[in-house]
Amino acid sequence: NRLPKSLTKSPLFEVRYPNYVKLKIMRRKKRPFWLLAFSLLSLSGIIYIIFSYSPTLLILFSTFSLPLSVVFFLLIFLFYFSVFTYILNHSRRGLFVALFITLYLLLRFYDLTHTLFLTLLIALFLTLEVLFSKRK
Repeated sequence: NRLPKSLTKSPLFEVRYPNYVKLKIMRRKKRPFWLLAFSLLSLSGIIYIIFSYSPTLLILFSTFSLPLSVVFFLLIFLFYFSVFTYILNHSRRGLFVALFITLYLLLRFYDLTHTLFLTLLIALFLTLEVLFSKRK
């Protein structure tokens, strides 16, 4: 007995057996492979920056200069976002974890190492997760 394609396309579908037993089957979302490729590219960029340039380097554009630390933290964020989005299979949670790690590393970079900052950061992201999960 083949199931109709319209039922199997949806993430949640029912299978009825002859004894009128209904089973709800949940399909898993496929994990996009491009996230792993993007994370490897970000990681290779991070490693290249660490081994090739000094941390005080300024990237000069025509009208302004940008510290290399900005590019470094952007690559850190992109790496963690793509890795945790792939692992958790959920882009919002991947975004929250990546923002948490990046903000924690930024606090460490600016020598704000008191445990109160970490506690506030954890409280902020737990509140955001509860807020956005209750919305559904």
